[in-house]
Amino acid sequence: MQHKRKTYTPSFKAKVVLEAIRDKKTSAELADRYKIHPVQVRNWKVIATRRMPDLFTNRKKDGGQEKEKQIQNLNRQVDQLQKELNWLRQNLDLSHKERVSLINRKDLDIAVCRQAELLGISRSSVYYQRNGAKQESPLQDRISA
Repeated sequence: MQHKRKTYTPSFKAKVVLEAIRDKKTSAELADRYKIHPVQVRNWKVIATRRMPDLFTNRKKDGGQEKEKQIQNLNRQVDQLQKELNWLRQNLDLSHKERVSLINRKDLDIAVCRQAELLGISRSSVYYQRNGAKQESPLQDRISA
């Protein structure tokens, strides 16, 4: 049979930690009073004292900078998607050869692999170059002679 772990509410933890910080009673006395292990009292006290300075920081400044970065990142993504969409709209309803010819290798805004993906062609077809006329090998010349 498995023992279910005890979970304590944040308000209970805060109550215990406040008494521990006041130092009127020892960890053992608090543990006995609240029916918890003394190590748990000390752990909660350490966590609370480490996080206490964060309670007094100005969250508006921190949150504002983080929000601003997130907005800039989202704006960059929207701009990129808008460029890709406009590029794709110009290149619809074409044969495979025509779509391959539309790939712009010098376009720095959209990578070649992304252009190929948007056009629905494989990236290898962008780089494929036909060899021209079929050449026979010297071995085939000897066989046919």
